[in-house]
Amino acid sequence: MEFDDLQIVIILSSVILFTILAIVISLFYLFQKKKVAFILREKEKEKQFEETLKHTQIEIQEHALKNIAWELHDNVGQLLSLARLELNILQTISVKNAHKIEEISSIIGDSLQEIRAISKTLNAEVINNLGLVESVQVEIDRFNRLNFIKTKFDKRGEEYQVSAQDEIILFRMIQEFFSNTIKHSKATELQVVIDFLPDILKICVKDNGQGFNLEKAKKGSGLINIKSRAELINTQLEYQSGDSGTQMKLMYPITKKV
Repeated sequence: MEFDDLQIVIILSSVILFTILAIVISLFYLFQKKKVAFILREKEKEKQFEETLKHTQIEIQEHALKNIAWELHDNVGQLLSLARLELNILQTISVKNAHKIEEISSIIGDSLQEIRAISKTLNAEVINNLGLVESVQVEIDRFNRLNFIKTKFDKRGEEYQVSAQDEIILFRMIQEFFSNTIKHSKATELQVVIDFLPDILKICVKDNGQGFNLEKAKKGSGLINIKSRAELINTQLEYQSGDSGTQMKLMYPITKKV
């Protein structure tokens, strides 16, 4: 009888022990689950904060560029137009210096044209009105006009519009590449290909200049800006640089056409 009582005590103790163990494991699992959920929520909040910060920075930059565009077009442009008008009046009076005055007037006219072209590509509203392809063409026409570099532009596929904000970001990345090429690469040729594929907008920009060390360049603001903008619009970025030149590939996923 005592043996049976002992067995019952052992069984009950085992049941209680396993029950407590199960509760502890369940509570631990629940705690871990809540902990993971909390960490994920915090990471999501951090990601959203970073994206909001990047959007804000881009908005501030675009606002600053818009103001510069207005200043160039309205103030500097008007001053150059007035100077050209005064020269034209002077040309009719001073026959002796007419040829020299005509040359100066022509230089002012070219400067005025360049300022208007630059102001177009600085103003986000103008970029949206022109579209990505036309905005790139304006930049390339300016390079060709000034003989900065020999440029070639190729548009493939049936053109379609993407998100207005994303379009500006894509154009700014292309502009950043142009700027790096002109300033640092010593390139003689620049090529741009925009391929409108059904599911992806593929952009390839390359030059034939002297390459650079990508690891060192990653610390520079130019490449950081391009990478940051690419991440912001979920665009795959491939950057290559070597003895034969530098190349940037952008793969922008088409989720919804405008």
